[in-house]
Amino acid sequence: MAKSQPNRKLTQQKSPAGNAQEGVDRFSVVEALINGTAPDTLIARLMTSGVSPASARFEVERAAKSPYFAVAARFASRVAKRDWVLENIAALGASEPDALVIPQIDRIDPAHFFGRYYAQNRPAKLTGLVDAWPALKNWSFDYFADLLGPVDIGVQWDRDADTDYEAQCNLHKAVMPAAEIFARIKAGASNDFYVTANNNDVNWSALAPLWRDVGVIPGILEKQAPRDGYVWMGPQGTVTPWHHDLSNNLLMQFVGRKRVRLIAAHDTYRMRNTRHCFSDWSAEDLLPGSGDLRRPPVLECIIGPGEGL
Repeated sequence: MAKSQPNRKLTQQKSPAGNAQEGVDRFSVVEALINGTAPDTLIARLMTSGVSPASARFEVERAAKSPYFAVAARFASRVAKRDWVLENIAALGASEPDALVIPQIDRIDPAHFFGRYYAQNRPAKLTGLVDAWPALKNWSFDYFADLLGPVDIGVQWDRDADTDYEAQCNLHKAVMPAAEIFARIKAGASNDFYVTANNNDVNWSALAPLWRDVGVIPGILEKQAPRDGYVWMGPQGTVTPWHHDLSNNLLMQFVGRKRVRLIAAHDTYRMRNTRHCFSDWSAEDLLPGSGDLRRPPVLECIIGPGEGL
């Protein structure tokens, strides 16, 4: 009984003027306080939006006294310290003469690759790794049609109808005849459909015959099982929004060309990463170059058949 009494009183507290009627967004109030907005400034802001002085003061003081706010503020302080460290590392990285250059290296020595690039989290454009793979010579959509036959494959579909198509990828999963997808890919540019890793639940078995054309990369890839890879197929014009992957990748291109833009991991604090692995920046927001106070430096690389990143 001693514990329940304070809780009952808290649930009965109300704003003097009734915040529900005035439309006070408590989430925004707490977020503003966490971001360092002074209470008096926030109260004035609420009043400007039509909230009465009594309700504005009540809501701000209520939030500031909450133990939930105290815990959130503690975590915000930890994140700010992390971002401060990243900012210092980013400044060091930007001071390098080749900070915006992705080097191209042919037949890279594995020890050099791991010491200079992988261990230091640096990107590199690699050539000469898959010259002997049958995929480099064989792969085309006509070849796929002959090899796979009348199979259905998974695809991300109807993406043009959803500006958040990548974050909502599970809503865009479809299974369609491979011949129809190949025909649409050859028909011209589009971002409306794309066969991606998100379709691997279907395509692991549907595209299994393609793996016979995939070889090994001694000294670079520790595991050579086909299950470690994914097949991406799409027409010119497909765009994957800014995001971070959950593992390091070797991206190999076999047909056509792919433009890839990259942000260094130490610039994460500027990437507006508010939802899982996705950024709030649009594809058009961040262009190649040194960036500015808000935008991170952007690296760019184009890979063609037989080239990897």
